[in-house]
Amino acid sequence: MKEFVLELLQAVATAAVPICAAYLVQFLRRKSKQIGAQTDSLTTKKMLDEVTVAVTTAVTYVSQTYVDELKKNGTFTRENQKVAMNLAVDQTKKLLTAEAKSFLSKTYGRLNDYLVSRAEAEVRRQKMDTPLWV
Repeated sequence: MKEFVLELLQAVATAAVPICAAYLVQFLRRKSKQIGAQTDSLTTKKMLDEVTVAVTTAVTYVSQTYVDELKKNGTFTRENQKVAMNLAVDQTKKLLTAEAKSFLSKTYGRLNDYLVSRAEAEVRRQKMDTPLWV
C-alpha cells in the first residue's frame, strides 16, 4: 500500500510540475508586462510634469518681464505677441532637461510645435484664472 501511494504521488507530481511551470511562466510574463507598462507610465508622467512646470514658469516669466510692460504702455501688438511666444518657447527649452526634450521629440514629433501649443494653452489658462483674493 505504501508503494502504491508513493507511485501515485510520483505520477501526480510528474503531471503537475509542467502544468504549474506553465502557469508560473504565464504569470511572470503578465507581471513583466505590467511592470513595463507602469515604468513607461511613470516615465511619461515624470516628463509631462517637467514640461508643465517648465511651460508654466516660462510663460509667467515672459509675462512679467516682457508682456506686462507692453500692456501697461498699450503697445502689446500682434507682432509683440509673436515675440512673447518665441521668448516663452525659448525659455521653456532652457528649463527642460535633455532627457525631456528627447522624450517629447520622440513622443510628439516636432518639439517646437508641441511647446508652442502648450505655451498657448498655458497663456489661456493664466488669463482665465482669477486671483484668490478677488
